[in-house]
Amino acid sequence: MDMDRLTHKSQEAVQAAQTRALRFGHQEVDGEHLLLCLLEQADGILPSLLGKLSVQAAAMVQALEAELNRKPRVSGSGYEQGKFYVTPRWQKLMANAEEEADHLKDDFVSVEHLALAMIREEESTAAGRIFKQFQVTRERFLGVLSQMRGHQRVTSPTPEGAYEALAKYGTDLVAQARK
Repeated sequence: MDMDRLTHKSQEAVQAAQTRALRFGHQEVDGEHLLLCLLEQADGILPSLLGKLSVQAAAMVQALEAELNRKPRVSGSGYEQGKFYVTPRWQKLMANAEEEADHLKDDFVSVEHLALAMIREEESTAAGRIFKQFQVTRERFLGVLSQMRGHQRVTSPTPEGAYEALAKYGTDLVAQARK
């Protein structure tokens, strides 16, 4: 995947996932590291989307950390500090995220495409199982995403600021009239 096709928030999450894998003592970076970073992103769209699905991002973080703590850690002689590898699954996850962006006719791969790629994995991965545990299905996720995005497409590397812009800065005249 061309890293220039990732939005800024997606690029930040990919870099943070690599750092997170190293902190856990993992030599491989994988989808669970990425999901954890997406959930912890400052002003991230994923916690907002999950909130609209009545899912506590903090509870998902706990489940992910428990899963990552079960993975084997690498240390001692022969371990090259700061060196990591990506798994074949990581590469497939990135390709699937790119397919999700193409399916939604977006020019860039954003956070929601990465999440959709993990949701697509279903029970074959820990991230997919966690999404299922919290009842986050593709249909529910896309429903909330379409409410949040409206008819906007991801046409720039910084689309997150445009999501819900009317809700943030606009005035609901009907609500005002009711008051």
